[in-house]
Amino acid sequence: MSRRTTIIAVAVVLLSGGIRHARANPADMYGFAGRGPGMASALTAGVQSGAANYYNPAALAALPGLVVDLGYQYASHQLDINGVDQRVSSSHGAALSFSTPGKFLGRRVALGGGFFIPDNHLTRTRTLSTDTPRFALYDNRPQRLFLAANIGIQLTDRIFIGGGLSYISQTKGSVTLRGRVGFPVADDSDLYLNMDVDLLTIRYGQVGILVQATPWLKLGATYRSGFELKLDQVFTVEGDVGPPDTPPVIEDGFLSLTTISQDHFQPETMTVGAFAQLTPRLALAFDLAYFRWSKFPNPAAVVDLLYDLKDFNSLFDIPEAPALPSPHYSDIIIPRVGVEYLASSSKSTEVQVRGGYSFEPSPSPDQVGQSNLIDNNKHTFTLGGTLTFKHWNSVIPRPASIDAYFGLTLLESRQYHKLSPVDPVGDYKSTGKVYQMGIASRWRF
Repeated sequence: MSRRTTIIAVAVVLLSGGIRHARANPADMYGFAGRGPGMASALTAGVQSGAANYYNPAALAALPGLVVDLGYQYASHQLDINGVDQRVSSSHGAALSFSTPGKFLGRRVALGGGFFIPDNHLTRTRTLSTDTPRFALYDNRPQRLFLAANIGIQLTDRIFIGGGLSYISQTKGSVTLRGRVGFPVADDSDLYLNMDVDLLTIRYGQVGILVQATPWLKLGATYRSGFELKLDQVFTVEGDVGPPDTPPVIEDGFLSLTTISQDHFQPETMTVGAFAQLTPRLALAFDLAYFRWSKFPNPAAVVDLLYDLKDFNSLFDIPEAPALPSPHYSDIIIPRVGVEYLASSSKSTEVQVRGGYSFEPSPSPDQVGQSNLIDNNKHTFTLGGTLTFKHWNSVIPRPASIDAYFGLTLLESRQYHKLSPVDPVGDYKSTGKVYQMGIASRWRF
């Protein structure tokens, strides 16, 4: 094995100490499908398609028939620290969902599934040094695979409940080099590489309720459980140390470096919402979401080093790493409001327009010490529309729709002042924008 290959393998593991967290998935960040993002995702009570697999699984049982949604979503980030773009990767991929209806004991029952499949990365971790300022909630969050399976049940004429599981994978891997480590010339090494990576499935639940309170008012509530994923990596070198064709300096030694870091974190989320059909043309939606960020642990890596260098063990005295300080994130409440208007309707087509706004306060405290897990207050403005063909063709006689939306998230400018005048990072300012857009088709059968 060449020296360059060895160094790369070592660096992969050593740099993992800077891996940071991601918050949930792109659906949590930008919304899901085509209609919801156009209303700032204020659809806990007003979802009317397979997107109920994300917004409220109880609404699946309220859908009149088989519904399939196919779409594509895109988000681009311009996040700056002291005016320098942080090159946060864009998020783009296919959003798919469906609902299949049925009946049990005279009541509606529906099974559904929802998927967001990134077309650039199925999963992603970003590697940075531990003291580098970064937008913590954007590190890995945009690059996630979202899968959900749900069931919705009609309890009464006006009450629906639902629930299900979402899935994500956890990575566990190891890199092992076996053979002879060249000494004093590293290029004389004779090593064989073995890599072992496992993807472990993590499941987390969600439940919801939908109530048709009056003919014009729907109320909804959902709960999504929190979870934390760990990235577990081990790098090991085993064998002799010394030049070729001579007795080894170290015989049958080993060095093992283990890093465990937070790869993905989702807080518990509770949302309540209302959807009011104020007139035959005008509807208003409102959501209030609670995110339990106070449970967020420090995402820095925990490093454990084991070794047996025989006669040279006494030359090494590696102290234990200090305990990781709490990031002291706080719980937040996010209000979302959406409006929808029927702009035109004819025998063959129908056009709806919509808009929305949400405000997401930052859970991150002022970064006055060595920590630099920054975040800003966010204002999101959205616009969207739907073109519905009431009679698509003889094969698909029920209405078919095309949704499109555009969104802009503005991050409030935030100044960070360090307590120490000799802090290596110093004071800095963060700001940014996120552009979102998407298109989707909805088919009813």
